[in-house]
Amino acid sequence: MEYVVLDIETTGLDVANSAIIEVGALLISGDEIKERYTSFVRYDGKLPDTTKRITGITDSMLEGAPAIGEVVEQLKKFIQKRPVIAHNGYSFDFRMLEREGMRFTEKYDSMEIAFFVLPTNAMGHGTSALAEFFSLGKVPHRALPDCEIEFAILQGLRDIWSKKSRKKIAALKFFAERTGWWWANFLTGKSEEIVDISTLVEAHVPYRKKDAEQNKLVLTRPIDLPEVEKSFSPGAGMLEYSEDRPEQRSMARFIAEAFNEKRHAVVEAGTGVGKSKAYLVPSVLFSIKNDIPVVISTFTKALQDQLAFKEIKHVRDTLKPDLRVAVIKGKQNYVCLDKFREFTQEALTELSQRSLYEHAEDETRFTTRLAFLLLSAWILETERGDWDELPYWLTERIPKRVKEDICNLDELCTKGVCELFDAEKCFLRKARLRAKDADLVIMNHAILLTGLRRKVVQREEPIESEEVTTIEEIGFSHPILPTEAKFVVFDEVHHLEDAATSAWTLTLSQYLLERLMHQLYDKRRGVRTVMDAIIGGSPDSRLPELGVIFDGIEKDLRLDVRILFDEHLEKLVPRDPSSKWDIKVSFSELSQTPERMKALTGLLENIKQRLVQIETILNDFSQRTTNDKLKKSLSIRADLTSRLVKTIDGINGDSDYFVRFLERSNSTVQIHAAPLSVAQEMKFLVYDTFNSVVMTSATITVDDKFNFFARRCGTNLIDDGHVKYLQRPSSFDYSRQVQFFVPRGISYGSAREVKRRHAQQCLDFLKEAIVASQGGSLVLCSSHEQVDWLYEGLAEHLSRRDIWLLRQPKDSGVTSVIRDFTNDINSVLIGTAKLWQGVDVPGASLRSLFIYKIPYKVPTDPMIKARCDEIQREGGDSYSSYYEPLTALDLKQGFGRLIRKKTDMGIAVLLDEKIMKKDTLLKSFPPGVKIVPAEPAQIFSALSELAKTVDVGQLTDGEI
Repeated sequence: MEYVVLDIETTGLDVANSAIIEVGALLISGDEIKERYTSFVRYDGKLPDTTKRITGITDSMLEGAPAIGEVVEQLKKFIQKRPVIAHNGYSFDFRMLEREGMRFTEKYDSMEIAFFVLPTNAMGHGTSALAEFFSLGKVPHRALPDCEIEFAILQGLRDIWSKKSRKKIAALKFFAERTGWWWANFLTGKSEEIVDISTLVEAHVPYRKKDAEQNKLVLTRPIDLPEVEKSFSPGAGMLEYSEDRPEQRSMARFIAEAFNEKRHAVVEAGTGVGKSKAYLVPSVLFSIKNDIPVVISTFTKALQDQLAFKEIKHVRDTLKPDLRVAVIKGKQNYVCLDKFREFTQEALTELSQRSLYEHAEDETRFTTRLAFLLLSAWILETERGDWDELPYWLTERIPKRVKEDICNLDELCTKGVCELFDAEKCFLRKARLRAKDADLVIMNHAILLTGLRRKVVQREEPIESEEVTTIEEIGFSHPILPTEAKFVVFDEVHHLEDAATSAWTLTLSQYLLERLMHQLYDKRRGVRTVMDAIIGGSPDSRLPELGVIFDGIEKDLRLDVRILFDEHLEKLVPRDPSSKWDIKVSFSELSQTPERMKALTGLLENIKQRLVQIETILNDFSQRTTNDKLKKSLSIRADLTSRLVKTIDGINGDSDYFVRFLERSNSTVQIHAAPLSVAQEMKFLVYDTFNSVVMTSATITVDDKFNFFARRCGTNLIDDGHVKYLQRPSSFDYSRQVQFFVPRGISYGSAREVKRRHAQQCLDFLKEAIVASQGGSLVLCSSHEQVDWLYEGLAEHLSRRDIWLLRQPKDSGVTSVIRDFTNDINSVLIGTAKLWQGVDVPGASLRSLFIYKIPYKVPTDPMIKARCDEIQREGGDSYSSYYEPLTALDLKQGFGRLIRKKTDMGIAVLLDEKIMKKDTLLKSFPPGVKIVPAEPAQIFSALSELAKTVDVGQLTDGEI
């Protein structure tokens, strides 16, 4: 087989505004390079300095070079009609050359084959990452040498492919040939037709416990405190992870004492203390000593992934090479093998003659058939089946509906109903089994707290008896944690109140009700088919009548749901096409129009009565069958129906426990009942449930006191002596490492015109500031509307200057985009709340931080307003005791992204000069931070000087 490997060098990353300055190509025949082609391209302007640094190409090298038209003609003769391969070609190389008149008979992007062969490669699939993986040295960023590296990568990929199991090779090659994928020609081995891909997925392999329930709660043995401190001595583990930090060592000892004494601990560990290691070390030692799991809970998935795939590696090296770690996420994050089997059949029935690609002028997207093929390779390789494991470049190219088609959303994914669940091949099942059989369980606050909820209702999924483990002293259950998991570390506890509020909020939406109706009435998979099976095998003459009643309810229920959500709620919370903000309206506001409120409660009551009827019928059918699988299917649906009934009761009730409100997000409206305070529930469900709860964050105190946290999260309700507090300041020298500026003349305001002016000022400022910094910038916003505005305004401006602009994805995790930001020292990342915490990017990749505005919460938000009103009713000052402390903690947290090591240097800029009049907010920053008002030109100069100290040419190759 003959093909051509192609690469180009350009003056920038923006296809529309960059120029090609060098072209390289290799003609490959079999496994050998047959011919080479390379040429500089004439460039009439002056090369950007960044381009010179990255490529080593100078203006003099381009003197006398042929024009691009002539080079394209030479390239056409070299390629002829052969297939052409370029790495990231669909996004860049092919588009650049086609703009200049090049036409390809066949063109293929080798990112696909890289992912197909190495779908779980943590280093990524860009040229630099693959060159490092195959030990090929640094990518030179010259066209022909880069082609040679790309060819070496292809050879390495083929070698790895040949070492996969025979069955995997046969199945994946069959899929590749069946879908008409050109890269099937590249794959060695024989193909064999396979009907069910799940047969090749490995089942769970137990680690330590024969029976996940065998370790019942027993007396724990204390860990040796000197042994804990020894783990922090210089030389204990990897060099960069064993820096001697007295603050870290004392924090670890404090946590170890809490475990030993079975008490609770609250620790504020300033940035640089190294809190992750400070709690991981005693957690691991305690788990090893007592053969029980310790739970680590985070607020963000980003920190979950950071702990699991970065921090844990160092702890393994130091303490236990075979440390068993389980990472648990929400079920919707996991691919469902049963749904993927259906997806496989649909994809394979598509006509193979149809293209696998949808080429547009500015992008190339993958069809469902190609998405299936690439995901099949991942399914057979991944241990976790976690959608967030997929790289950003791939999830952006495949159809959006694919995730919903194959990810786990159904409560029937459970024991006794799903054969893949019973066979322990289901990714969700394997994750839970690992949690019951691990030394450390890493999960998020939402899953941990939702599972502990005692009264309501809307758990992420039902608790089935086969999986329940009872917390004996108070009769609680958790669907995931084993009984002996009685020691918990909460990280990112500055969000603990928000997490608990969200976990214990009752929510009713059109989506939830329509999903239930689909699960009940779908002709292929609905529970009605289960009822028919029971009717057919039962002599009970009443069952057919109940079936008819059940069918009749569907029409009435669908009508009630349509009237509520499509008509009534549309009037209560009308759409505002000009706004991208979520709209929230409290029931107290709605009560000002009694007739509308009465209509709302009436419609909810109608829906509730239909659901009660459905629940009763399902329970009747369940009692009339001896088939365990049918009985369980019915009971699960009945449980879901019951929980929605209780949700409506909570929403329609008048208890002061809840704050009730409507929320519009885009085109959907949801109805919520959220707890006004979580303090009592935290005390009863968390502090009284677990033996030891450690709570930590870099931002807990306000004005150096724990009072705010204690009141909001209920630690002030714990018995005296059973909770202790510790504050450990940052070990960084902020006076030396940070410059913090506030540009004069830029301030934010709530009035529309002021807000518009501030947005334009921020955009104009950032255009110059980021260029002065030459990237390495994180921009923190308070809304997606702000992110969209800045991204659209900065994209072309920055791409012309070789600065890669990234944005936080709206509907997926941030792990992949943070990795891209970290790996490109000249990139810029813009985002909202997910990037204000849990982002650890040390070094020059993050050297400038821009905060769009003071991150005040929206004062009219129903939850904020209700909590402020409660404080005022009790005679307090809601601004100073609640509203302002929330803002101070957010500012402190966002600022903490900038300096992550003692060698880091950075500049922070807050684009709102009103901060200079807010003493409490100014005091929220660590000691040594001095906030200086300055003219924009002065700030640009400081950013430029900082950029001169950095090797801004490294790792910038425009890759995805």
